[in-house]
Amino acid sequence: MRSWTWTLLGLALATTPAAAREACPARPPAGAIAMPSTNMQSDLVTLMSLGPAIADKALQRKALLKAKPKCDEPGVETGGATYALFETAAPSPVLMARTADPDAPIFFVAPFADMTTAIMAEIEKRPAPPATASYVLGVSTRTGASALRLYPSVPDNATFKADITAALQGRLPPLVSRDERTKHVQINVQADAYEGPKSTPGATPLPGSGPGLPAVSATPQNDSFRDQPDGGALHPASGFTCPAAIDGFKRDRLTVYDAAQGGRDVSCGYATPSATATLYLTKLPAQYTLTRVFDIYVEQAKAHTPAVSDVADPYPASEGGPRRQGRFWRDKEGRNEGLWLVQIGPWFAKLRVTYRDADAATVRRLAADLLGAIDAQVKPPTA
Repeated sequence: MRSWTWTLLGLALATTPAAAREACPARPPAGAIAMPSTNMQSDLVTLMSLGPAIADKALQRKALLKAKPKCDEPGVETGGATYALFETAAPSPVLMARTADPDAPIFFVAPFADMTTAIMAEIEKRPAPPATASYVLGVSTRTGASALRLYPSVPDNATFKADITAALQGRLPPLVSRDERTKHVQINVQADAYEGPKSTPGATPLPGSGPGLPAVSATPQNDSFRDQPDGGALHPASGFTCPAAIDGFKRDRLTVYDAAQGGRDVSCGYATPSATATLYLTKLPAQYTLTRVFDIYVEQAKAHTPAVSDVADPYPASEGGPRRQGRFWRDKEGRNEGLWLVQIGPWFAKLRVTYRDADAATVRRLAADLLGAIDAQVKPPTA
């Protein structure tokens, strides 16, 4: 009888502080810091700094299990568990999310002294600005810890909950991971993350294969394309309208590769019974040049459909029209493959085609009309 009494008393004492705590004050929204960014050298400094940061004693699992709440956030049910969210009474971590299961992942937000700007200034031989303070979202498991995201300030509750859910669903891959047993730190951002857009010109469907995949988009496709009265699809970000049909080709697909970023990487697909064409519109940072992007795309396309021999460009630059580069080859099935690339300010237009010899004149006409329309409709600077 006595043991039951003490147990009940202990439970009552344990729940009293939580019941007495107030809700945490609202925090302003804090968008994530883009990682990877467009600067691989700068990112590498940041990523290397994150390894020691997530190994800090205050962020080790035993310390996280003992962390005391200062105020409560609205919790979240995700990943088959209920996570309690709270601000801590310690300077690090400042935010936590954990369940009643001691073996479940524990999420935390901790301050991160990002020395990247100062180190890059030293590398580039210019005056060093003060180090910027940012915050890292991390997760601790029984086997180690990972840094998942960076914020310029402590994230608001909605962002914190959304990122926890994304991580548990496998949609937020770790930037840096630390193995608890070996203490080994691994940087998970690969060099190919800096090679340009996500769209790959090798993915043009084969002639006669029907429509391609539907739009890959986290938001409604019309955020990136708008239907026009004549059947065209306006891409507001670039100003170009993909026609419903052109030169015997019928548009059969619109694909959005990055709708969450405003449709800066999209494509319009066209087909006839014996030929296919995909027009890609991609906005890239200033360091990308026509030659560099063209070489990347040719390499990707040839990896998808290897070349048996070279063939002549059906619409060579010597014929006039927009300034462009082109490369064409024959694949092992006897089809002609290739692409043209045009640059207008930050926008790159790639026209990828697959066709038979008998379609060469039609494909040439399509290229002249589509690339000419791009040249007329897309003008830098663009939105």
